[in-house]
Amino acid sequence: MGPSSSVLADQPGNIAGDLFSDFSLDGFGSASAGVSDSDPVSASASYERVPGEPDQIQVSVDIQLSPTWHVYSTTQPAGGPLPTKLTIAEPEGISITKPFRGDREPLRSVSAEFGGITVEEFDSKVTFTARARIPAGQTAADLGPITVKLDALACTTGGACLPVDESLTANYTGEDDADSRTKTWNPTIAGTDAAGDLPSVDDIMASIAAGRGRTAVDASTNELSGFRDADYPVLWSAQLDRATAAPGETVGLTFTATPDVTFHVYTAATNDADSKTNFVVTDKTDLQLGPPQTESEVVDYDLLPGVTYHHGAVTWTIPVRVPDDATPGVRSLRGGIAYQACQDTSCQVPMALSFEADLSVVSTSATSGVPAAVELKAAKRIDVLDSAATIAWVDVLGESSGVVEPQPNVEPTTEGSWAAVTAWLFGSFPGTLIMAFIGGVILNFMPCVLPVVGLKVMSFVEQAGEQRGRVLALNLVYSFGILAVFAVLATLAIVFSFSWGEQFTFVEFRLGLTVLLFALALSYLGVWEIPAPSFASGATSQRLGNQEGYVGAFFKGVFATLLATPCSGPLLGFILGATINLSPVQTVAVMMTVGIGMALPYLIIGVRPGLVSWLPKPGPWMETLKEFLAFLFLGTVAFFFYGFADEHKVPVFVTLIGVWFGCWIIGKVPNWAAIQKRVSAWLAGVGAATAIGLLAFRMLVPGEHLINWQPYSEANLTSLQREGKTVILDFTADWCVNCKVNEKLALNTKPTQQLLEQLDAVAMVADWSNRENAEIKDKLKELQSRSIPVLAIYPGSQPDQPIILRDLVTQSAVLDALNRAGPSVSRRPDAALVSTTTATTLASP
Repeated sequence: MGPSSSVLADQPGNIAGDLFSDFSLDGFGSASAGVSDSDPVSASASYERVPGEPDQIQVSVDIQLSPTWHVYSTTQPAGGPLPTKLTIAEPEGISITKPFRGDREPLRSVSAEFGGITVEEFDSKVTFTARARIPAGQTAADLGPITVKLDALACTTGGACLPVDESLTANYTGEDDADSRTKTWNPTIAGTDAAGDLPSVDDIMASIAAGRGRTAVDASTNELSGFRDADYPVLWSAQLDRATAAPGETVGLTFTATPDVTFHVYTAATNDADSKTNFVVTDKTDLQLGPPQTESEVVDYDLLPGVTYHHGAVTWTIPVRVPDDATPGVRSLRGGIAYQACQDTSCQVPMALSFEADLSVVSTSATSGVPAAVELKAAKRIDVLDSAATIAWVDVLGESSGVVEPQPNVEPTTEGSWAAVTAWLFGSFPGTLIMAFIGGVILNFMPCVLPVVGLKVMSFVEQAGEQRGRVLALNLVYSFGILAVFAVLATLAIVFSFSWGEQFTFVEFRLGLTVLLFALALSYLGVWEIPAPSFASGATSQRLGNQEGYVGAFFKGVFATLLATPCSGPLLGFILGATINLSPVQTVAVMMTVGIGMALPYLIIGVRPGLVSWLPKPGPWMETLKEFLAFLFLGTVAFFFYGFADEHKVPVFVTLIGVWFGCWIIGKVPNWAAIQKRVSAWLAGVGAATAIGLLAFRMLVPGEHLINWQPYSEANLTSLQREGKTVILDFTADWCVNCKVNEKLALNTKPTQQLLEQLDAVAMVADWSNRENAEIKDKLKELQSRSIPVLAIYPGSQPDQPIILRDLVTQSAVLDALNRAGPSVSRRPDAALVSTTTATTLASP
């Protein structure tokens, strides 16, 4: 690799063997397989002049990534992964005028791991470009090599990350160099070289052997005949037996995996099962598909019972049947395969591919036909497995379809076996209802729901001495509360495509539920007492009554169900994901079946109250249980708190303190006090909690960044002053409360933004969160300050006489100071600056 590119990774040792087949380092692999010879990340740099602007150059950095690897954007929001940083290190005098940005929009996704931060990433290949101004008197052609510093984080879909810290040499690639550029051919992009000539088969095969190719070539026909992901030891080929078919006919979609010598692949599955070759069809239009079938011998792995594989090449056939009522036209087939190559003692990195094919439906039957091509290309394994886990794509084909019975290695196997039962449960609507019912029952044991189940245990004790009819009525009302929530969720799923638990994507809903849980925990710990006998078991409540009301029972059921939605138990992930492909009536049936399963224990107890006879009689133990439940509620509060975005964590925490204060006010007035005192306490407590919460979200949530604040450095400040720019420099830190108040009320505001634009002024920020920054500390000493916040405004006409605002500032004070500083002025870039600084300090308001 020449001086203008750099290999950015060394390969570690080999990978774990069969016992750790799910352990993935993606681009890293076993040396024995040759994977260690490839580079997961590589980069090169170049620059060229900008037409029409002799003092401007465009600097480009090309980053090439192996499959499953990605880097993050230069605009990655704070709080998430490390953004890619690119700077021009040498020669001196070059200043960036337009920062580095990718050549396309990054892939964006909301990450739960980073607290809801939007993650921006690039895979495959990305080119970052920036514009820069070169020193006066020089041209791009005679500038010479440029050193570009690359600081990035390359990660795989499996979670492995590789720090990238490299210096790249960028050479000039202007028009005068066009004839001397090396002609290259990339077999992954086209079948011709840079001059348009078809390369020889030997060249193509040599390229593939070197790990650069994506396709295999038949030497006898000089045509593409298969797919190999880089130098991975499995060659794939695929085809549709016929390109055309008539209604009622069945054609075969065949896939052949040919492992290299000593390697093998796992047997097939139609879900996301471990140690399998996982097939999934994500788009089949109206075609009917059977499971993949093969006649290849199945081998049992002796050390791992239940793990099976094939020796050598294996061909799977997926029967594709055209419905009897199909109309002529083209049908699309799209899907993916997750696979892994293993030896007897070790395994390669798990991989995945996607496939696409078209089948033309014709009106008349054809006894023979030309096979149809199937396009294969690399895919993200996690995407394929997610689809395999949630999409039930296998149909039950009749005997007239001509489908061969599935072989033992493919699920489902023979009729009556456990695999056949499993396939029926997950592949048919009645089976889906059964699994939905079981999943609903399991919801009662999820961590989020256990505190409310504890409430019901306490109410069961209270009901033990009541009439049987009332016990049944209370449990029926509780069950109606559960079913009411599921009815609402089913309606939202049908009308608005609302997913299970999607209400938790709304900050307002999560905040309300978090506040309610925290208030309940405080009640259970004795800070205050809910004026409802069924929610507490203190002496006061027991004097007020010992019966659970119907309204309380109903809302307990509602509350329990809402808490269950972020805790999808086993089976529900698949079951609720399957509703995407169901009709509205089927969706309602599935959702309500989950609700019935969740309500079942309480319905049984309502019919047979004697089942709770084993519970102890009411007594002091209930007070201990109540306090224990408080800690379960607090644990749930912590779980919800973790899910808030970083920018919301502080205001949520302050809001909870406000709720604590409000509950304390309410708790100072006992429930047996006069109604006027209790109402006054409630009004004061709720009012105080609401005011504190509103103030927290008003003052502590960062607002929209209206102003483009440039990071401070003395070199950048001096450069701007030489250009005659008026500069406002804000000294701040994350730990400085007054700094955040200034930012909210006076700096990051519309009036300040508009005035900065009118003055053509530049905003800079000196972030002193890390107090080891000596440059910021020295600048504060220069401005005769030992604390922050400090706001220094350097007039464009008199940069040696900054206007200083200290401590808390007002909007009017900032605007007045900017007007005093005046607009930027025209000045030669090489004009001298007065070195002596005379600060003008304005009094704090």
